[in-house]
Amino acid sequence: MNTSVPQEPNLEQKISELKNQLIEGKPKYEDFLKTYHSLRKMYKEFQDLLQWAAEDHREKEKEFQRLYHQVAGWNASDMIENLKKTGLALKKSQPIKDAFDRQGYRIMELARSGKREEVFHAMMRIFMAAKKEFPERLVEAFKPAYKEDLFKIFIFSFLSGILGNEGYEKEG
Repeated sequence: MNTSVPQEPNLEQKISELKNQLIEGKPKYEDFLKTYHSLRKMYKEFQDLLQWAAEDHREKEKEFQRLYHQVAGWNASDMIENLKKTGLALKKSQPIKDAFDRQGYRIMELARSGKREEVFHAMMRIFMAAKKEFPERLVEAFKPAYKEDLFKIFIFSFLSGILGNEGYEKEG
């Protein structure tokens, strides 16, 4: 009796399947979308593993840090979009929205000044006061792998989502 669980195709197999669909002239959007989501998941897992390796004080620590920074940089454009979406989603929570309406421009100024710890503290206070979990996507923005200018862009993207006006949202 065979009780083994069928293996999911590896990345090369998925790419080969997509190529075959194109060759046959019958590409399936769902298959491309599933592959895209698998790649993003794998990429994030790889970035997390690299971060772990870079933080682990081994003899090749500098090499791991350099590679981690490179991989984290690739992730930046997705992060910008995800942080804006996170802000837009949090806008629906009235206590969070009200707190960011009161504190958002102060937080923006702190970010502009490069004061990561103060930005984190101000945001954490908002979420704690509202008894809401600090969003994991937002935690990522504070990691030291991202340079100061990228950190600012991340925070501004999040704030633009939560502070942006309603008319702009509907257009976008």
